[in-house]
Amino acid sequence: MSIQPLHHDSQLEKKTFLNRKQELRFLLVFLSCYGLLHMAYFMVPDKFLRDVVFHTGIVTVSQSVINISAPREHVSAVGNKLVSTKASLEVVRGCDGSGALFLIVAAIMAFSATLKRKLLGLFLGLALIYGLNQIRIIGLYFLVAYQRDWFLPVHTYFAPSFIVIVSCIFFAWWAFGAKRTSDDEQPLAR
Repeated sequence: MSIQPLHHDSQLEKKTFLNRKQELRFLLVFLSCYGLLHMAYFMVPDKFLRDVVFHTGIVTVSQSVINISAPREHVSAVGNKLVSTKASLEVVRGCDGSGALFLIVAAIMAFSATLKRKLLGLFLGLALIYGLNQIRIIGLYFLVAYQRDWFLPVHTYFAPSFIVIVSCIFFAWWAFGAKRTSDDEQPLAR
């Protein structure tokens, strides 16, 4: 039995270096983008979020869905609250799905893909997070109204974890499709 010396494959080393460089670039762009999105989010005045974004974009939509699907609830949209004789649910900063949305946006912006694929991913990611968050808000209203003991664990642990897991699955699905771009399209952010 003889021991053969290891031969360095320069192509493999170059490929490994490029992969690590791409991974480091992805991480730095992801963290920067995520941090900037959070910083910008916390610069938005509470009054604007409460009176415009939460009331118009979340609470009134949830109120409409609840009243259409369960007309006996008679839910009202009062500022940033869903209010009925059975429950009152206040939507505050962080209850808007922004954290999960920022994860998706940062990951898509950091990933090497064409502008067309990035825009598609951002649009689909926004729609996904908005839809999941609306389902979460409506579900939390019903928990407050009928199963108060379940509100805290669902609000604090189960719903956020579910949304983050679905966000990760969405990104993996999107990234797989983005990698399959044709040769004539130039990916952004290599």
